[in-house]
Amino acid sequence: MKKIIGIIAAALVTLSVNGQKSIDDLFARYAGKDGFTTVTINGNLLKLAKLFDNEDSDRSEMPANISVIRILSQEDGNDGKVENFYDAVIKDIDLTKYDEFMQVKEKDQQLKMLVRTEGKKFTEFLLISGGRDNAIIQIKGSMSFEEARKFADDTKKDHGSNLIKH
Repeated sequence: MKKIIGIIAAALVTLSVNGQKSIDDLFARYAGKDGFTTVTINGNLLKLAKLFDNEDSDRSEMPANISVIRILSQEDGNDGKVENFYDAVIKDIDLTKYDEFMQVKEKDQQLKMLVRTEGKKFTEFLLISGGRDNAIIQIKGSMSFEEARKFADDTKKDHGSNLIKH
């Protein structure tokens, strides 16, 4: 019986690590490549910045308990542009680990926001954008449903570009 419980526990840990591994792999694959920019922002830096925020109404309100934000974006005018960035990255993500929170499709732009939940909190947002603007934004932390709703509403404006302009 102990062996079976041990095997099940090991399998659950492996599955959990694999879901995160695919996102880590995407960042590792494009990091340092010409035409791509990766940014990682620690949650403590966000809390410090919030102390100095001047209540600018054009800014999107970030949820309070963010542990990390990672951004991978493709620069404009990149000769080595990944033609179908959205399709290239979405196939590498284990979508069974996420719930679809929002999707926006236009002629030359596609945006999908995926979320992970734990109880009554969101623990991860994953925004994938392809077309005119190619980017992945991963936000990890603990967010209430109200914070998530406001964040999603703000993200819809200008395809989430207001999140990066901080």
